[in-house]
Formats: sequence, structure tokens, C-alpha cells
Amino acid sequence: MLARDQVCVLCQAAPAVHADHWPLSKRELVARGLDDNDPRRGRGLCASCHSKETAQHQAGGWNRKGPQY
Repeated sequence: MLARDQVCVLCQAAPAVHADHWPLSKRELVARGLDDNDPRRGRGLCASCHSKETAQHQAGGWNRKGPQY
């Protein structure tokens, strides 16, 4: 993903340094039996945008186990 998206796909200003699972979260991909390492299921984000997206969509953090576990 980072080779493909060298600039953050959200702000278009900073270098992409985080491979973000999108549009489904890593948790959702695993639950559906999909490959969470497939670059088609992600995007490159800068550190600031990745933090904002994680805070907005996964308030407990990406590694927090939800009720389905």
C-alpha cells in the first residue's frame, strides 16, 4: 500500500507512513475470512490522519477486542 500511496490519500499533503485497512477494519476483514494483507483493502495515510481515523472509527484502538471475541 505504501509503495502505491506514497502521499496520504486523505490530506494529500504529508507522506503516507501507515498502511490503513479500509473500507473495512482489520477486525472486520478477519471476521469475514478476508485477507487483511491484501493491498486492495487498504490505503496509505500520514500519521496524523491515521490517528484521527482510528480515534473516530475504533475508539478503543485497533487492537481492542470487541464483544464478538
